Amino acid sequence: MMKKKLLLLFVLFTTMTAAVCAQSIGVFTADESGPYTNVREAPKGKVVDRIPTADAAMISVANPTNGWWQIISDEYDVGDYQTKFKGSTTGSYWIHYSVLACHTRNYGGQTLYLRKSPSDKAPAVFKFNDYTLLRPMEIKGDWVKVKTTDGKHTGWIEFDWLCGNSLTNCC
Repeated sequence: MMKKKLLLLFVLFTTMTAAVCAQSIGVFTADESGPYTNVREAPKGKVVDRIPTADAAMISVANPTNGWWQIISDEYDVGDYQTKFKGSTTGSYWIHYSVLACHTRNYGGQTLYLRKSPSDKAPAVFKFNDYTLLRPMEIKGDWVKVKTTDGKHTGWIEFDWLCGNSLTNCC
């Protein structure tokens, strides 16, 4: 009986971990609204920490909920150092998509498309050739719904075209 319970717990944990990892994305903070970017305990919740906007903090996020992303670690990276988040009583940290970014990996001038839905067959809503900063809004399989930083275009792009490292080009 104990073996069955342990096996069930292992299967549940593995399944949940795989689901979170498969649906996570690396991003960095890109906030020009003030000296700090707020980190909250829950979507629209209490501010529990602040990241200096001068730092392009790199984090991994998952579980998008109404414009909010859950930070899946208790720390963020800036250059060669890591800083732990503090202040959450739940151990959960959230950040709004409007202060996050990733850039495209079309360094060779490849034409990329933002699509109406997460499919190669979906109609393109925007096309571009330049290296571009995008704000991630949702994730579905191998696709990420993004908005251009100027707010003019929203659509889906394949995950492989995005880089969440503010210091390198992810090549």
